[in-house]
Amino acid sequence: MTDKKSEQIFVKAYDVAASYDMRSVRDIFVNNFNAKILNSNPLLAELSPLKMVSVFDYGSIIFFNVQETEIGQIMETLQGSLQRPNKRISEDEYILYLSSRQRKPEGTEELYVKELNRDIALLVGIVLSRSVSVEYYEAMVGDALAKIELTVEALAATGRTPRNARELTKQVGFAMSVEQELAYDVAVFDDPDIVWEGGAKIDALYKGLKREFDLEDRIKIIQHKVSLISRSSTFVISRLEAQRANILEWVIIILIAAEIIMALFKLM
Repeated sequence: MTDKKSEQIFVKAYDVAASYDMRSVRDIFVNNFNAKILNSNPLLAELSPLKMVSVFDYGSIIFFNVQETEIGQIMETLQGSLQRPNKRISEDEYILYLSSRQRKPEGTEELYVKELNRDIALLVGIVLSRSVSVEYYEAMVGDALAKIELTVEALAATGRTPRNARELTKQVGFAMSVEQELAYDVAVFDDPDIVWEGGAKIDALYKGLKREFDLEDRIKIIQHKVSLISRSSTFVISRLEAQRANILEWVIIILIAAEIIMALFKLM
């Protein structure tokens, strides 16, 4: 490893929205930043040598060797292209070292490559974009699970279910939405096209990066939590519906008894 700053590529990753309008993003980079488009989807724009930006339709954006002030300027300019901005922004950072020998990553903070070309930028961008997107869902699912755990704990302690079925129904809908977005929008289970096109070295690098960021294990944990949210919410809703059915039965019984009593009074 060398200490020369010119051989370090600082990478910043953000997940900012549910999606980007990719056509609008492309036009902005071409017209506002005079960028060279190296790839369309995901978008890879070269601002200058060793300075690139990659944008993904599921709301993530990756900066290669871009200064903080310029990052802020680009993200501000792209605000109009955001669709359903996130309430919280997840982010991560990474370092690429340009080296004559390409080495395997030893952690989730740095990687040695011979050059920063289109394939390397796309590959690193894809893995980091998926990682920050998964991080966003990890936080969201964690919050939802904490809420449903309070309901389950109350049920275990008192044997009573909460009265607000609407919130529980929202939890079930949230769980289904997370599963759908992870499976289709982020496409976390699919190998990107660059892996099939780039040959054995790109394939090995992709698999190594994916392992280093624990993407598959993190997805499995999210799936488990989402399943738990769905099952718990559905169970509590069924208990609530059963309680309401029992109350309705007692109301009917009371009404019938009242009618009988009134009929007896009339006979008397």
